[in-house]
Amino acid sequence: MHVCRHSLKKMRQFDVFHYFENRPVLFLSMIILAFRLQSVALVSTGTVTFVIDENSPVGTEVGKINVDEDHQTTSDKHHNANNTPVVNELSFTLQDTSYFDFDELRPHYLVVRGLLDRDADRQLCTENGWPEICSWSGVIFVSNGRLLALRVIIHDVNDNTPSWSTKQKDGMAVLQTTVSENCPLGTTVDLPLATDPDLGDNSIVRYEMVTQSINEGRPPFDVVSVNTSNGVIYRLVVNGLLDREQTPNYIVTVAAIDGGGNKGLAQLTVNVADENDNYPQFVHLKNDTGRLHDDQGFVIYIDEDLPVGTRLPRCPVAVDDDEGEFGRLGYSFSISTGDIVKRDFRIDEHAGEIFVRSKLDYDTGGLVQYEFLVVAQDHGSPPLVASARVIVIIQDKNDNPPIITVTSVQQSTDWNNYRGRSNLSLPENSLAGKLIATLTVHDLDSGKNGMFTCKLGETNQLQLNYLKSMGKMNIFQLVSTQPVDREMRSELRVMLRCSDHGMPSQVSTELLIVKIIDVNDNPPRFTNQHYSFQVSHF
Repeated sequence: MHVCRHSLKKMRQFDVFHYFENRPVLFLSMIILAFRLQSVALVSTGTVTFVIDENSPVGTEVGKINVDEDHQTTSDKHHNANNTPVVNELSFTLQDTSYFDFDELRPHYLVVRGLLDRDADRQLCTENGWPEICSWSGVIFVSNGRLLALRVIIHDVNDNTPSWSTKQKDGMAVLQTTVSENCPLGTTVDLPLATDPDLGDNSIVRYEMVTQSINEGRPPFDVVSVNTSNGVIYRLVVNGLLDREQTPNYIVTVAAIDGGGNKGLAQLTVNVADENDNYPQFVHLKNDTGRLHDDQGFVIYIDEDLPVGTRLPRCPVAVDDDEGEFGRLGYSFSISTGDIVKRDFRIDEHAGEIFVRSKLDYDTGGLVQYEFLVVAQDHGSPPLVASARVIVIIQDKNDNPPIITVTSVQQSTDWNNYRGRSNLSLPENSLAGKLIATLTVHDLDSGKNGMFTCKLGETNQLQLNYLKSMGKMNIFQLVSTQPVDREMRSELRVMLRCSDHGMPSQVSTELLIVKIIDVNDNPPRFTNQHYSFQVSHF
């Protein structure tokens, strides 16, 4: 067992134990030593980090939190008749229980409460680093008023094999492509992509052509893999002379391989055909000979709130020096274009104009950059093709105000009765610095649009203290600044205002109402100091 022990100045000590099966996990600036599924954390304050595999069943134990009794506050203890200290059992509560919660029978154990699908559920991975790292963040409220930051890292499981969606033959996908017999050496042709639901290194990392037998001979082309910002694609590269009259087609086997060695196979038929005189040329690519020029991407900037059906402000245009049908061009996305691109955009086959097909949202997990190939093809027999790499960059708009969440920390016999902003309370005569509530604020926008400032309205009794940040979420504490007499004032009201740094700024407000709890601090008293009575005798 590996034990990670951290000690920070002016902060109590805590231990985090992680169990993870024979794999060290490397993060951006942090290494978690762990074993699989089980974790134990001994904490008094700080950040608790656990690791669990995706698709773990509901009820699976994520980890255990133990609080060091030496660090209990006086509010955690009481004395019995023999004046012996008795430590109360602490309870833990998560603000967001969509995926995890504490076990009802074992309150120190964090368990799975929802489906952990890191491949498809973008709301699960709340911190930066996805898809390489999937981290879920939350806040743990301890019943003694303490606050812990929780981070659960969902580990990807390589449980899928690469595959093609085309029709099958003898257990393999069937693919086809065409090359011209007079094409220059080095000509490249896009090939249909395989898919793998896994992410990162567990997804497809390379393509290759399966070695042919000696008797069959090696075909006059090869398969190369190319890394792009949207993943690995592969292309057919012509490296030998083609003679359609001698060999009209070639049949080879290609393989898509993921990082775990899982291999999907497909049968690729390469048809050799005649071509006409001139290739189409994209205007922004000079001296194009039909080869791909990935170093000259056509970049388009658009706002995230562009309405569905809007034409992109600029699109790549191709020309063809041939006349008639040989010079008439049609446009399409390359067959290597991913499903996400085809879901969000469409291309006019006649003019090559690109339109928004579905709502783009930079803030809720949508892509911030799309990269794909646009193909211009003439109507010759066989058609000649030119390709252009297109990069669409989504620009964030300040369309989200800060989101404020308030959680009361006032003790109650029923924990659920005092969660939420409607039940803020403060015992009268409490000393300055008494914790009343914990507030979390975050903004879905990015950059300056996602930065914000929070301030309380005019008040002498309450103060808002910044505590820490977790990802895009800032954590504050609402505390008292002086004792309050309930007989003089039964409640405190103050407006919280959070405004982001965008132009124009988006603003959120929250009215905080703090009920003053009565304390038995006044004895009964007579209204007069002296009373006189006169009794008549009958």
